Amino acid sequence: AGYADKQIVNQFLAGQTQWLIGLVLLITSSLLGSVNFVTTIIQLRAKGLTWMRLPFFVWAMLVTGFLLLLAFPPLEAAGIMQLMDRVVGSSFFMPSGLYSASSGAAMDISGSGSPLLFQHLFWFLGHPEVYVLLLPAIACVAEIIPCNTRKPLWGYKSMVWSVVILGFLSFIVWAHHMYLTGMGPVISTFFQTTTVLISVPSVILLTSMIISLWGGSIRFTMPMIWAAAFLPMFGIGGLTGLPLAFNLADLHLHDTYYVIGHFHYVVAPGILFGLFAGVYHWYPKMTGRFMDNFLGHLHFWPSLVCMNLLFFPMLTQGMAGFHRRWYNGGEGYIEKGVEGVNVFGLTVAEKISLNEIMTGSAIALAVFQLPFLVNMFISYFWGKKVTSDNPWDATTLEWATPTPPGHGNFTFDPAVYRGPYEYSRPDHDSDFFPQWEEPKRDAPAEEAEVEPAEETTMV
Repeated sequence: AGYADKQIVNQFLAGQTQWLIGLVLLITSSLLGSVNFVTTIIQLRAKGLTWMRLPFFVWAMLVTGFLLLLAFPPLEAAGIMQLMDRVVGSSFFMPSGLYSASSGAAMDISGSGSPLLFQHLFWFLGHPEVYVLLLPAIACVAEIIPCNTRKPLWGYKSMVWSVVILGFLSFIVWAHHMYLTGMGPVISTFFQTTTVLISVPSVILLTSMIISLWGGSIRFTMPMIWAAAFLPMFGIGGLTGLPLAFNLADLHLHDTYYVIGHFHYVVAPGILFGLFAGVYHWYPKMTGRFMDNFLGHLHFWPSLVCMNLLFFPMLTQGMAGFHRRWYNGGEGYIEKGVEGVNVFGLTVAEKISLNEIMTGSAIALAVFQLPFLVNMFISYFWGKKVTSDNPWDATTLEWATPTPPGHGNFTFDPAVYRGPYEYSRPDHDSDFFPQWEEPKRDAPAEEAEVEPAEETTMV
């Protein structure tokens, strides 16, 4: 018994065990945060803020909240089960007949567990988690584009339904990460189909934002430059993912640098460009000062170049067969002889020099994030001051708050009279018509009446 207790203590102090405990606590906090967001959006909307008057950003955060709420519990369960396997001797993931090199005998466990169960529980979270990261960035871009093109967001309702369908489909595509686990043809066909289907709402979102640029009076502010760069970068990330939807192509590309390149085109230039756009856009509202344009350009252009020099070669190396887990970048596979018959070794020798380009680009990319950090700091104290609470002449409700917003946000009881993207209306004097601006008395009757949201209660 004393030996068993000592083993439990040793396992509890191990890094993997501490990681699992942190995982469980972090997921619990995420669940509580998502409940807060979902409840607030459903119950505490302003007067007149009906569902189809919500800014697209709020719709995206609502779907993100549901993704967190439904996708994280399976991983939390997996973390608790693995913790039990390590500390109390259960075998949720431990199969029978495991051999221990230290004891020289089979491990004394009940067995009958399956490591594949952990993969299923992890990847069930894994794909919704991609959209948990991506949807806020898309939402930032969708707010910035109409503000800087001075025209409504094209296909607003289509985008809303697309993001809802995207959230649903993200729960039934997880096993496309597991084609090489012995999956049968029927199940793999199902997941190939759902993976291709999930590209449809993504394309609708991207296409709507691109069409929104057409015919607009575009203002190339720093937020708009980041938002415009997001579109092709996210497009490359999405298109390079399509071959991975099919198990035939995935046999070759699985666990290669192609997967790394695809994923990082989505989460690095895709997500980060969208979030940087959001920071530059809402920074004046949060602080009352603009961020510096020169430092903004010094941040943007090198980041754009370095991102592509870092991740595009990964796609090339991946198609050449470079494995993502080679510790030496493939050096051990190089064919030394010029007349060698090792075709793969010759291919590795041809493409391995790209490692130097990617390494240099990664270092440069990190360096060129410094102007952003400097910009955030100096602009807080010495940036150009805003001259109004709505410096971008935007239409959504957050710009009706003081700058910076105080406790409770609003200094008046807000009411919403129209949709979120009323730009360049011919019946209005200025080129923007804010949601909170009360219509004139001679306005059409259907606009003058406020449609109240559902009655809400505060507990």
